Amino acid sequence: MYHLNQFCNIITSLRKERGWTQTSLADRIGIAPQSVSKWECGVGYPDVTLFPVIADLFGVPIGVLFGEETASAKENKAMNDPIVSNPHVPGKTCVFEPLKYIDFSINNCCRIRVIDGAREQARVIARGDPTFLEYFLIEKDGDRLRITVKNPSGSAFHWKPYDRGGCEEENTVTVYTGVEESNCFAENFLDLVMSQWRTEEGYDEWVVCTVEEAEKLIPGLREARKNPIAVYATMQPMKLDPKVLEEIKKSENH
Repeated sequence: MYHLNQFCNIITSLRKERGWTQTSLADRIGIAPQSVSKWECGVGYPDVTLFPVIADLFGVPIGVLFGEETASAKENKAMNDPIVSNPHVPGKTCVFEPLKYIDFSINNCCRIRVIDGAREQARVIARGDPTFLEYFLIEKDGDRLRITVKNPSGSAFHWKPYDRGGCEEENTVTVYTGVEESNCFAENFLDLVMSQWRTEEGYDEWVVCTVEEAEKLIPGLREARKNPIAVYATMQPMKLDPKVLEEIKKSENH
């Protein structure tokens, strides 16, 4: 059975198995690195003429690119997946060395929270529905940490609602950077609204959601979106829910 919407995960896995960067893969195919980045974010697919080229480059049957997974591929995926399931947290957790530079590519509805503070180790905790977790990726690239929240539909322009498997909680990614002051960059390729602010407790947050949901957070957003500067001007410091704040403090002590 073919699952084309799995292409973003498949090409990422194949690339990482060979130790290639997105740029080196793009050079081998003869395309711009931005194209590979978008494919891996679940934003669109290669031109149909490139599928045989990509399959030949990786030395796999073309069906693998369409989601026809072999037994060996399943084994490699399990061995190379950088995200380790944590039985004590409803989601996925990754522990890594403290890094100052963090890049986010956010292409699904979620809330990102970045918490600075010197620690021996840094952590990323992702929580949400099964599809959100399946299309979530962390990758270290030199002195940068890249966190990708992929688009599960594969659309090149639009975010589409999907079956969340009965999950009613919002998708969240919490990053404990391990450094006193991090430097974060976030991007979104789709027709979602990405809002950023600093909470009263001093944590940086990004919320990526539909226009309808964003208007609940920022009154008058629809008009303000005509002027991106005005959108940021409408944002006020947000106060975290006490339960969330308590959870963060508990995590900081571990």
